Amino acid sequence: MRMNLNRGNYKKYMSNNPLVSMVISKFLNEIKTTLETLNVNNALDVGCGEGFVTQYLNLKNSTGIDISNNALIFARKINKNTNFCRSSIYKLPFKDESFDLIMALEVLEHLEDPDSALCEIKRISRKYCLLSVPNEPYFRIMNLFRGKNIIRLGNDKEHIQGWTSKKFLKMLERHFEIIILKRPFPWTLVLCKKREY
Repeated sequence: MRMNLNRGNYKKYMSNNPLVSMVISKFLNEIKTTLETLNVNNALDVGCGEGFVTQYLNLKNSTGIDISNNALIFARKINKNTNFCRSSIYKLPFKDESFDLIMALEVLEHLEDPDSALCEIKRISRKYCLLSVPNEPYFRIMNLFRGKNIIRLGNDKEHIQGWTSKKFLKMLERHFEIIILKRPFPWTLVLCKKREY
């Protein structure tokens, strides 16, 4: 089977553009430093794509999930010690409170119903969630600055949602307790804790 590695995520992480490489490197570093103080036994990367973040973090007992078979084939090649499976974010194949940490990085902006996805993420989370989305309008401005998606005013064709940091936090607060907010340009990165009722 021939892999289609023409997805935006693959192109971004494999870019030779020094500006893109610098921004991605800073983003990955912010993710890593955010997680350094947490005590977690297992982690799930929801919407893991080709597994670049999984590879960078190299967490013990990690699992990756994505809807794309092609992305998962590549993820398995670069992450030999990680479990991967194909699943929809709306119906994750795990019991309640299965993971200490759930990550959904650069995922929610691609979804028709991000609120339902957050409910499912909350269901399988035992404690922490790390979530990121493009910080609009800065993400689009950066795309325009580098001549990308000009016809769509900088918006990626795969992005059907968009939030400022403030609006993103407001959505998350319905489900989680916010612990840390970071804005590694051009993203919003939020570490949350499952709310105890």
